[in-house]
Order: sequence, then structure tokens, then C-alpha cells
Amino acid sequence: MNENHEASESCRNRADAVRDLVAAVTELVCGCGCGGRAGDHGGHGGDGGGRPTRTPGTDDGGLGDPLTPGDIHHPPRPGHWPGPRKDMHLPFLFLRAFPGDTGTRPTTQPFWESPDVYILGGVHPSVAPDVPAQLGQTALAGQDNTVYAHVWNLGHAQARAVVVEFYWCDPSLGINPSSANLIGQTMLSLGARGSGRAHAVVKCPVGWVPTFINGGHECLVVRCWEETSDGLGTPPWDAAMNRHVAQRNIHVIAAADQPHALRLNAEGGALVPVDLLAGPLTLNVGPLYGEPAQVAVERVAPHTMPWLQLRTGVRGQFPTQATQTGPVVLSAPRPAGGGPGFGGQAGQQVVTGDNQQVTFATGDAPPAQGQAHVYRVTASQQGEVFGGYTVVLLG
Repeated sequence: MNENHEASESCRNRADAVRDLVAAVTELVCGCGCGGRAGDHGGHGGDGGGRPTRTPGTDDGGLGDPLTPGDIHHPPRPGHWPGPRKDMHLPFLFLRAFPGDTGTRPTTQPFWESPDVYILGGVHPSVAPDVPAQLGQTALAGQDNTVYAHVWNLGHAQARAVVVEFYWCDPSLGINPSSANLIGQTMLSLGARGSGRAHAVVKCPVGWVPTFINGGHECLVVRCWEETSDGLGTPPWDAAMNRHVAQRNIHVIAAADQPHALRLNAEGGALVPVDLLAGPLTLNVGPLYGEPAQVAVERVAPHTMPWLQLRTGVRGQFPTQATQTGPVVLSAPRPAGGGPGFGGQAGQQVVTGDNQQVTFATGDAPPAQGQAHVYRVTASQQGEVFGGYTVVLLG
């Protein structure tokens, strides 16, 4: 009898605890169905109007361990947001935009030069190693290439089921879903920060075969997320704003192998390619959403491109800057898909309307061994860079 009574009392206590937990969660959730928190109603067109203010907190969102009735009966106060996202008991996934990146967004660095997207040229994933021996390789047109991504978790909770997607795009300054082509996807598990397994290199299981169209120049995009605790977020394709997205818009040309790939001569006041078979580089500007864009090209010093350390394989080692021997320009914009153009060349172009492209051209002679030319093309609107592409000509 006493045993039955104690068992019954224990069941009632557990049931009471569950009801208390449900009540506490219900108190925290806005009842209008918007997914907001208690105290948010001013943002729904009520007397408050506009987005409501929330007092930042210092709580990390964790419940007691072990869980006690006090944890359930004392939820965060209405109108108070938990502490910083990085301190929550959640995963914090990201792909680096630059060395030293810890996932803070937005970033003003050249976000299209991610050091976390690798290529193993000419090798199919079925025979490729789990981690490439060299991290600065470039893709080989018309052959199988293996793409890798280095995924990080700096959160206080493990990420059990991280989805990693790999895409290629035609050279574009602004990436969007219409220009992205899925190569393949895979999954991995990462431990929490400090666990010793909070980051890992993952291999795309499907090979990527760049075409000879446009000289084999293509962009790579990698996205990662954990569906239940650290979703993809928005904007879903913007590596400058979203830590879950990485871009590698880089084309490296070894001058010794392709001496005429970017070499142009002045003829009739314009730069024209020495060898048309080399395939001039055309860049799609991307969707502009009704506003004009400024597209510019500049020559930069090799040491300002940290990604080149992957190419040399030595931290702090860069090629030296090659001597400038000619101009670097962009053609006037023209409809995408119409082939390269060489008219109206200038260092900066104003582009209006979607589906426009520009052609990159340089009059620089091929650099000597150990030297390099590095060129960055950027696209901006209202002073904010929304896309870029980097070309490296190595001696």
C-alpha cells in the first residue's frame, strides 16, 4: 500500500513539473502566433508601433543542471532578451571569410576569398583523401575535381547533424539562387567549443567538372547549418552578411602554363587579347534590385590577399609584387551571355539593370618567377560592397 502511494505521489510530482514547464514556455511565447516573445506586441501595429525595444540580458539561456522547480518558475522577464548569441547553449556554426574570422557579420573584408573552401584538382572524390595535401590548388577544366570545406563550431553546444552544401556558379559578383548549381551535399557532427573536435574538413562526395566555357573560370559557394539549433538564416547566399555561407571567387593562372590567358595588347585604342582561344574573363554583375551598381577593378599587393598563403603553404609567405606594365580595365557592361566585349574600357563602370556582364582585361606582362599580379573586381551599391572576384597571375 505504502509503495503504491509513494509511486502515485512520484507520478503526480512529475506531472506537476511537466505542467509547470509547459506554463513557463507558454508565458515566454507571444500568443499571436508570430513566434515572438512576451512583451513584443508593440511591433504588431498596436499602440507602440514599430519594432519593440528589448532590454539585452546576460542570461545564457541554460536551465539548471539538475533541473529544479526554481528553474521552471523563474523564466526570463518579459521584454528581456537573453545574452549574446555566442554565449548561448547552442551551436555557433560558420565558415571563415578570412583568416582570423570568428563568425562576426557583416564583414568588410574581401569575403569572396574564403580560406575554408579547398580544391583538389583532377581527382575524383572516390579516390581523394579526406584532407587535401595542398590547400591552394585550382580546378582543372574538363576533369573531375574534389571540393572541400572547413566547417567551424564556436558554440557552447555540439552540432549533431550539420548539413554542408557545395555549389558552383558562373563567375558572378552577386551570387543568387538562379546562378547557383548544386554539386553535392554531405553531413557531419561537430563538438562544442573547447571539445577538441569543434571544427573539421569535410569532402563533397560528388565530383565537380568545370567546363571550358569562359576558360574554366567558376565560383564556388559552400553553405552549412544545423536545422534544429542553428539554421541557415538570411540572406541565404550572402557571405558578407551570413556566417553560414562561404565564397571562393578566385581564379589563379600560372603564367608559365598559360602565358596568354590574360595578356592583352593595345590595338586601336583598346585592349584586345593576344590569343582569343585563351578565353577572356567575363563577370556577371548579378541582380541589382532596381538600383545602379558601381563595378571597379584595382591592382592590389599580393600580401593583401591572405588566401595566397594557402598557395605557398607557408604562413606569412607571399609572392612579390610584379612590375606594372600596362593598364587594368573593365569593358562597358553588356547583356550577359553575349560573349566578351572590349569597348568602353575603364577602371570603373556603372551598371544598371539585371543580367549584365563586364569583361576583365589587363595589359600587364606575365610576372617573373616568384612574382604575381593580383587584381580585385568589386561591385557595390550605395557604398556597400556586395560582391567581388579576384584574379591572380602567378610567375
